[in-house]
Amino acid sequence: MDICSATTTPFRLPLRLPLATAHGVTRIRQGALLCLRDRGGAKGYGETMPLPGFGLESLRAAQTALMWAAQALCQEAPQCLSEALVIAARCTPHTPGARAALETALHDLEARLRGVRLTTLLGGPRRNQVEVGALLAAKTPREVGEAAKQAVRQGFRTLKIKVAATSVDRDLARVSGARDAVGGDVALRLDANGGWDEATAHEALSRLAAAAPEYVEQPVAAADLDAMARLRASSPIPIAADEAAATPASARAVIAHRAADLLIVKPAVLGGPRRALTLAREARQVGIDSVVTGFLDSAIGDAAALHVAATLGGSARAAGLGTQALFLADLASGVAPTSGMRALPGAPGLGSVPDPARLARLASGQARRFARC
Repeated sequence: MDICSATTTPFRLPLRLPLATAHGVTRIRQGALLCLRDRGGAKGYGETMPLPGFGLESLRAAQTALMWAAQALCQEAPQCLSEALVIAARCTPHTPGARAALETALHDLEARLRGVRLTTLLGGPRRNQVEVGALLAAKTPREVGEAAKQAVRQGFRTLKIKVAATSVDRDLARVSGARDAVGGDVALRLDANGGWDEATAHEALSRLAAAAPEYVEQPVAAADLDAMARLRASSPIPIAADEAAATPASARAVIAHRAADLLIVKPAVLGGPRRALTLAREARQVGIDSVVTGFLDSAIGDAAALHVAATLGGSARAAGLGTQALFLADLASGVAPTSGMRALPGAPGLGSVPDPARLARLASGQARRFARC
């Protein structure tokens, strides 16, 4: 490894439909793309796309951290991946989104230099394809039911619905609409994004149990582990920690409090693919299952999460990586699911490379470049 230049490019990805969550309505995803170039011409890519509610830095802070790290990588000229990761960690102590972009780009570059897929670099491929779920962005019960049927026709066997952005009555109607539309053989996941207080969560979980969800993510605020533990003890639906597992330390606190039945593992939030794998493996050692999910990523971040899910293996649960169809435009052409399954790209590294023409159209500002050659 001989990094000679780094480029950061801000971008915006428009969604086909507004996505309502307890954190607000998302219409556009904003981020920054990082490209690291080796002296031999090989490139590695990563991205940061912070979202409100996960305790991540702002996009501006992430971009600033990436600039400092890019300068350091070019000036200090690390000779191997481990040296580069030390520099990346040093430059991003309080910016996990930026660290995820750096860790992803460094691993992508190293894997390309070796001519292997990212899964090999992360510990060997466990699976060549991964089952994935679909996120339903529809609002009304009828629209949710139609979207659920369409997703099942496309081969998805796991569907996710955002809840807690409206009343429990309305959520129940939406979830029931999906269940009635697809029957009992399709898994339904619900995500409250911490939008309920404990009393409302208790009511919602009791009423939503009739639709037999696989689990409910983050029913109450991430910081209230005592409430999560009480809900888990009484809930007829399994509880998953999402925002509460946004750092390795907070995830370990969830486990210690017995506050969740499983963890949602987001590489883009936890600081990159290797850190996400480490956390998931630690949880498995104490009998806690993990579900690898994306973060409404572009095709670059989505590819990184796909490789993490394939490397982790061992879980019968679908990964939460079926969201690329939500975007009107993307930085690269992703591998579309076939019958609810995502095949790993065969190319080295991430197997996904930004298209220059697409990046030019989706860029939201001037690119910044740092070089030592």
